[in-house]
Amino acid sequence: MQYREDRFTLKAFDCRPDGQIKPNALMQYLQEGAARHAEELGFGFADLNAQDCFWVLANLRLDVTRLPRWNECFTLRTWPSGHTRVVASREFVGTDERGEELFRAGSEWMVLDRRKSRPRNLTRLKLALPADGPRALATELRRLQPTGDYTRCHRLRVPLSALDFNRHVNNTEYLRWAFDAISFGYPRAGSVRSLEVTYLAEVFEGDEIEILIRAAGERSLHVLERRIGEPADVFVMEVAF
Repeated sequence: MQYREDRFTLKAFDCRPDGQIKPNALMQYLQEGAARHAEELGFGFADLNAQDCFWVLANLRLDVTRLPRWNECFTLRTWPSGHTRVVASREFVGTDERGEELFRAGSEWMVLDRRKSRPRNLTRLKLALPADGPRALATELRRLQPTGDYTRCHRLRVPLSALDFNRHVNNTEYLRWAFDAISFGYPRAGSVRSLEVTYLAEVFEGDEIEILIRAAGERSLHVLERRIGEPADVFVMEVAF
């Protein structure tokens, strides 16, 4: 199995007021580690761009032992763990300087056609995707769907700054919007213990987005992000504190 390890020092601009890493910033580190490794293994941005397509995150679960804090050094280990025709899996484990576990995550990624924005069959692409590997989590990833009654908490117009190389909103932005909305309605939610996210549709500059939340027990929230105008659910998250 081919692993990659990167060592990061947490910067002040990636921290919440209490000094812990912001959830969307942690996602950025995961994305960076995944992107570096994919380039190294021959199925990164340039390799897919040559085939007129690109990676998108479909599902992710993160389990937290402890979140890194400002100025702390941590090591991120990542590796691919198999694929089907539709999704490729990737795992993550974060440890502190003593080697103690901070978090672990599992993820599933799809490849979209750059012109049609439709999923590509991974077995028909010229990619040296590895065979099955060990999983970081004991539980299988789920494809979340909105359920129950949500309360509208926030709305926004997508700015240019939310876009990435692929000209759509980066996956970490959905998470940032979700936690901003949680801070409005649930300011004492506390530190994240686990979260699951599912991405349902692309979002682009100028789109109007509304964010809805429902409580699921004392320390769990469900978040739904929806496009306004031409109504479409774009993101679902379940988070436990």
